Amino acid sequence: MLGIVSGTPIWVFILLAVVAAYCITFCFEKVVNIKFLLLIPVCFMIFSFINLLQQDDVFVAILTWVPGCVIGGSLAKKIFGPKTYRLGQKEGTVTVSGTYSVIIIFLLYFPLRYYIGYSQATAENHHLSHALIILLAVSSGCVVGFFTLRSYIIYQRYKALSGASSAQ
Repeated sequence: MLGIVSGTPIWVFILLAVVAAYCITFCFEKVVNIKFLLLIPVCFMIFSFINLLQQDDVFVAILTWVPGCVIGGSLAKKIFGPKTYRLGQKEGTVTVSGTYSVIIIFLLYFPLRYYIGYSQATAENHHLSHALIILLAVSSGCVVGFFTLRSYIIYQRYKALSGASSAQ
């Protein structure tokens, strides 16, 4: 384990710090642009699929990715379903209350993903074992499911709020 940390390039630590700082902003009330909100899950999904398609056993990877999406989506529904939202000051924005879930997921996923990437890079044939392929697929699916359903819930609340405010 010490080899993983000591051999880590500086840019990885910089990336970790920058993204962690951005994730900390989600701990507080935040005004979110709806277009940007819908872009994040699409990016996660594209990168997730590209990564899964590069593995040896694509069929197993995709089959285990789907339950990961369900788990992540269920978590998002439980966390974001009961929250209250209100329209932002600018058109196309919604105010979202703070949550620690985004930073927690990031702090779990980043080191896990780095470990999987390190394992693949240092493997003799640069291929992951079946266990790591499954771990990669489930964790990627959880992140995609979480952010997709989070975005969907917030978008639906935004539509309901903007429809209610235009009716007044």
